[in-house]
Amino acid sequence: MSFESVESIASLLCTIVGLLICAFKYIESPKSWYKYLTVFFLANFFSEYYWTVYELVMHDYPDISMFMAYLGWNIGYLVLLVTVFFLRNRESRKYFHPVILLPFITNVPQFVLYISFGGVLNNLWEVGITTLTMVFCLQEIMYYVTNREKFRSFPYFSTLVLVFLFIQYGMWTASCFDWSSPVVNPYNYLSIAGSLICIFLAHAAGRSFGTEESVMDTKSAIELRFQALVQAAVSLFTVGICAAGFFTAYGIKNSMSSGTGFFRTEDNLITVLLALSAILIVLFLVMFHVLTTRYHKIMEKVRKNFKGAHGQHYFAFIIIVTLVLMVFAVIYNGVVLYRTSVVSVYEDGDEEVKTTATELENYLTKAVATLRVASDSVDLMETNGRPTQEIRWYLMDQTARQTSQFDENFTGLYAYINGEYLDGLGWVPPEGYDPTVREWYQAAVFADGEVVIVSPYLDVQTGSVVTTIARSISEGSNTAMNVVALDVIVNHIKDVTQAVEIAGKGYGMVVNSDGFVVAHKDDSYDGRNITDIYGQELLDIILSTGSGRTTAMVDDEKCTLFIAPVMNQWYAVILIGNSELFEDSYSGLAVNIMVSLITFCLISFFYYVGYKNEQIYGKKVEQMNIQVVKALATAIDAKDNYTNGHSSRVAEYSKMIAARSGYSKEQQNEIYMMGLLHDVGKIGVPDMVINKPTELTDEEQAMIRKHPIIGNEILESIKERPKLTIGARWHHERYDGKGYPDGLAGTDIPEEARIIAVADAYDAMTSRRSYRDVLPQKKVRRELEMGIRTQFDPRFARIMIQILDEDKDYSLREKSESEYCQQ
Repeated sequence: MSFESVESIASLLCTIVGLLICAFKYIESPKSWYKYLTVFFLANFFSEYYWTVYELVMHDYPDISMFMAYLGWNIGYLVLLVTVFFLRNRESRKYFHPVILLPFITNVPQFVLYISFGGVLNNLWEVGITTLTMVFCLQEIMYYVTNREKFRSFPYFSTLVLVFLFIQYGMWTASCFDWSSPVVNPYNYLSIAGSLICIFLAHAAGRSFGTEESVMDTKSAIELRFQALVQAAVSLFTVGICAAGFFTAYGIKNSMSSGTGFFRTEDNLITVLLALSAILIVLFLVMFHVLTTRYHKIMEKVRKNFKGAHGQHYFAFIIIVTLVLMVFAVIYNGVVLYRTSVVSVYEDGDEEVKTTATELENYLTKAVATLRVASDSVDLMETNGRPTQEIRWYLMDQTARQTSQFDENFTGLYAYINGEYLDGLGWVPPEGYDPTVREWYQAAVFADGEVVIVSPYLDVQTGSVVTTIARSISEGSNTAMNVVALDVIVNHIKDVTQAVEIAGKGYGMVVNSDGFVVAHKDDSYDGRNITDIYGQELLDIILSTGSGRTTAMVDDEKCTLFIAPVMNQWYAVILIGNSELFEDSYSGLAVNIMVSLITFCLISFFYYVGYKNEQIYGKKVEQMNIQVVKALATAIDAKDNYTNGHSSRVAEYSKMIAARSGYSKEQQNEIYMMGLLHDVGKIGVPDMVINKPTELTDEEQAMIRKHPIIGNEILESIKERPKLTIGARWHHERYDGKGYPDGLAGTDIPEEARIIAVADAYDAMTSRRSYRDVLPQKKVRRELEMGIRTQFDPRFARIMIQILDEDKDYSLREKSESEYCQQ
């Protein structure tokens, strides 16, 4: 992989990371700056993706118009300008300082340099947009330097954008010069640095334009885990579709190379990559829209459904998701491991069979050279009219020399000269022996002066396989061709074949085009025909393949054959069963599965321990919170001499109504807490007003009416329980809209507040006051009925009436001191 490819991959990865960060931040907190930056990264992704994939697939840069090449990046520069322009500090927009003109001074010479290489419009766009962006960034930075006391925070975003653009200019300038190698080219390093800086744009924007409160601090552990799960799923989806695009492009490239498929030219591939980039952006936007519109609803369901009694469902959900991800990882790693292992095995097999064929060819070449020298000498002697006996002595001498000095397997030279058979070993043929009908003679004559390797035969006396190398030299005196031949015992070839293996597996053999087994790992197969051993089909496969790798069924087992030709007449073959061939691959896959299974079990175990500990801790914290809230409610009630226990009773009644309304246990507990704290705002009302025995003045009445707002302000700081403010602020609202503090009506009043309003009014009627005792149960019932659709929500008022009717002994009321003592 080239250094330029590394730079392209790094830039693409940084773009994807920056895109995901901005998208996640916008989903959690839909601020305009996160939206702008998401568009910025999507625009960059359009160009980065197709450019990087093309470079990786084709090992070259795409040949495309400058407009399309830089389209995504140019849109990104425009979005960055819009972001800086609209989100900079309002007071700095009319500020001027000479320093802000510096980009015009520095960038104009750069522009002149760039246009000398062409692309006037493209350079005008890039330099013009980025220069304006740098001006606005410097405007805010200089305003901060001269007016620090007016700034809420340092202009991190403008500073980071300015640094990013300086790096861009460094890249563009570096590209105008020739460098000795990519390693010393500053362009690559500046490109990676600029991409890394982009990752922090979202954080810088949050610090500059927002309060940048840590949303993490306001979320429970369950919410954080669910959020991490969503982010992991989105990240995997994004990386997955990017990988799918890469493999699609790679497949198109392969089809182009083979001449098959619909796409045939590089222009087709560029068009497909541009379309893929656009499709990936559309897919991301669809996912982004779905998550943006559904995220907070989903998180609300998580809070309600995956806590308390439903925690076990969430635990099961997490385990299932973890298992699915683990299975995906195992399959992916297994496929990669298997393919890597198979490729390695295939490479070893191809290398081994080629090495074997080369060694055999070298050996046979030595025999061919020996014959060629001998045949040339005999031809010269015969041409010069030397007597036959002298030629015989020469053959006998050379036979002895070859056996002792070169190779003992070169068993003898012999010839047919001028109608007479001459043998180097001194063998005298029997009467009637006719060499011209022998295969070695006929093959040599047919080869017409070329050296030929004759089909081997099995020597009956020695049991060895012998092959003959022969050559015709001239026409003899009896008009028959003169031929010289050399017999070679294939012992060395046998030794080479015996040593053939692939990591200790499989076996080798050497066969000729007739199917004759020259050498085999199994000695009993030597000299036999391969069709008698394995069948005609295997020979046909070897001959049709010629050279390379193929598969065949041998002895009812699928096998892989590695084949290489030897002297264009023999074939070196390595045969190995697939079960044996891929044994290590299967073992590695099994180990991978076992390790992943053990890892999953450990993760599940530790998560289960953490889950149980969290449940125990959560219950303790919940109990402690309730105790603290009860203590606070008691303290609130203590401010009023006549409302002792009021908050606790309202909480209990609210919980009862919620239970009959179909609320979950978690929701019932939540509304119970709201009921306990519904009057927390009375802390801000003077005791003398709360306990005044006479009628309140208008001013004092206004003080009392402020306690819902005070309570709301107190409770809204509890980020973990944002709904606590509902009961405090709106429990005095009326269904007909005549309540306070906001005058809400009907379903505009939150449901929990409508429940607490009924419970609060019921307790007020069933509690003692300085001017009256507990109201009779019938009168309380009548008041509730009269308040339906005016003061109370009909649904919840009727539920409270139903509860009252079931309370035969009137126990749902404030108890007297004597009754508490009896209890």
